[in-house]
Amino acid sequence: MKKFTIISPPEYEHQILRELGTTRVVQLKAVSGVDVERLRKTGERIVDFKGLYEKFQDEYKALEETNVLDLESIELEVNKLREFTEDPDGIIKDFLVKIQDVQEKIKEVDARQEERHVKLVETRLRLESLKALKPEELKKCLTVGLVDLSVIQRLKEYLHRFEDLSTKVVEFSSEKGYVFVFGPEERREWVETIFLIFEVKDIFEVLNTHDILLAIDAGKREEFIKKYEEEVQELQALTQTEAQYEQIKTEYSLTLGNAKFLSQMLRILSDESAPVLRTNVISVIQGWIDNDKMQTLEKILNDLQKGTGELFYLEYEDPGHDDHAVPTPEPVMKPSILQPAWKLTSLRGWPSAQEINPMYITILVFSFQFGLMYGDIGQGAIFLIAGIIMSRKFKRGMMSKLGTLFIPMGIFAILFGIGYDSIFLIEGLLFHHHQFMPNPVHETTTLMKWVFKIAAVEIIFGLVLGAINQWKEGHKWGVLGEHGLGMILYVAGLSLSVFEFIRTADFMGTLNYWGFYLLLGGMFLSMLEPIIAALAGGHFSIEVIGEGVGALLMTFVEGLANLFSFLRIVAFALAHASLAGAAHQLAGFMGNVPSLILMNLIAMSFEFMSSGVQSLRLLYYEFMGKFYQGNGAPFRPYRLRIRRS
Repeated sequence: MKKFTIISPPEYEHQILRELGTTRVVQLKAVSGVDVERLRKTGERIVDFKGLYEKFQDEYKALEETNVLDLESIELEVNKLREFTEDPDGIIKDFLVKIQDVQEKIKEVDARQEERHVKLVETRLRLESLKALKPEELKKCLTVGLVDLSVIQRLKEYLHRFEDLSTKVVEFSSEKGYVFVFGPEERREWVETIFLIFEVKDIFEVLNTHDILLAIDAGKREEFIKKYEEEVQELQALTQTEAQYEQIKTEYSLTLGNAKFLSQMLRILSDESAPVLRTNVISVIQGWIDNDKMQTLEKILNDLQKGTGELFYLEYEDPGHDDHAVPTPEPVMKPSILQPAWKLTSLRGWPSAQEINPMYITILVFSFQFGLMYGDIGQGAIFLIAGIIMSRKFKRGMMSKLGTLFIPMGIFAILFGIGYDSIFLIEGLLFHHHQFMPNPVHETTTLMKWVFKIAAVEIIFGLVLGAINQWKEGHKWGVLGEHGLGMILYVAGLSLSVFEFIRTADFMGTLNYWGFYLLLGGMFLSMLEPIIAALAGGHFSIEVIGEGVGALLMTFVEGLANLFSFLRIVAFALAHASLAGAAHQLAGFMGNVPSLILMNLIAMSFEFMSSGVQSLRLLYYEFMGKFYQGNGAPFRPYRLRIRRS
């Protein structure tokens, strides 16, 4: 991971951020370094771009709701960009005035179109009414009304209660029609009442007297039908708003294109996740980039230089001591099927740039420990097959991660199942009880010795990694202490002393054993490490002696606890093997097959889960606790954020 610094003229800052946000190859950070204060003294430029963006968007959104913004973004000319850099508030005010001018033009067009639309509706109604109303029917009918066709059937039922009333309906649209009522004059009051109930509009509410007279006069009727048809066509042509909007687009095309560009530019500049150092003469952008992505960043700046004719400064640095929380990208595991298993490491913490990433080691150690507890060929094969199926079926989520972990867990369960000579809790099928690993039930002490040796090797390996991390982080004297050589000597001496005691059963003799002196030497070295570091750094004080005593006690207690904690492997291996004995005892009244099925189900559920949890405990605390801090930060690439209202 490299730290990069880009220096550019202020007017091109948004273009750089836009390209960085599109390619997503960098993580931005607050600008830091020895020259930052000197740059600020030249005149730091503090602009409330967020406030300007919100002010501009209030007017700009109104334009977005119209049909005049389907133009391409037109970039501001260089001189305008420089004016914006010098006086962003003034440029925004000028554009807001222009946007308001466009809005006024649109309102004028909309008002004219609304007026024409109302006239078009009225004229079309008159036209359709004249076509629907035949002169001879109007002369003979009692009354005529405009009715909603959805209620016409019920209307007829009420009107036909009098035998001397008849009706005729003439539809002039899919929803409306004229109902003609024929009958004597004395029924008029009844008909008007029914019209009122069913909200039928009397013809005089729809048409004026002139239109009704035209409908009665057959000669003039045809003449005015033709006239109204021409008026409708003319009004339809005038109510097409596209032409008026196109005229506005043509007149204000540059302003509208610049406004669209300005909106995009303000959105980029107002992004608070891009902490740019702005001065009166330059803008400084700083962040982190993966070594493999450096060519992409260089291409971005080269293309901008060619397009703008300006020069941009780009510098790379290695992270320094003042750079905290240097981000690290998620590692790419090979083969790719192992990628979901990265979660096993990241759950313990994200690796920092200065420490070893144990992604493969965690999978190996976790699965190895699990296999020691859960050694069974048949059950391991089931989990191996289940892992392969799950990893193929699920590409995301927790199921994909579990499926990936089941594969190495199943493999190690099979390998140690061969060592224990156990297939579905049936022992002795392969080697006839002459297996090369000790039986957990019958050779428990021997298995404890195996596990004790494995524990010592595993812890010492973790401490070696811890010493390497201490050196990489610049704590050179830390290599000697409780996270390095001191604890290594203590664990090695402790394990040797335990084996000597088991061999001789002589406690006092063990105290004179050379391994015991190795143990004491490790504790003493752990105590000396903070004192040596303080003397070398020139900040020795009485408190340092207290730190040394604390380190000695921590080495004694932690090393002892860690080493003996591995004996839980023996306990769970014994529990797993004991299920075979339980199956044998149950066979007397359940039968061999049912008892084996029951015990295998218990092993593949409760015992499988408990072995997995204990393996995690040994991995995270006893092993990874010796070298892995996990205080790093994941690499989060800068991307353009779109504000949503």
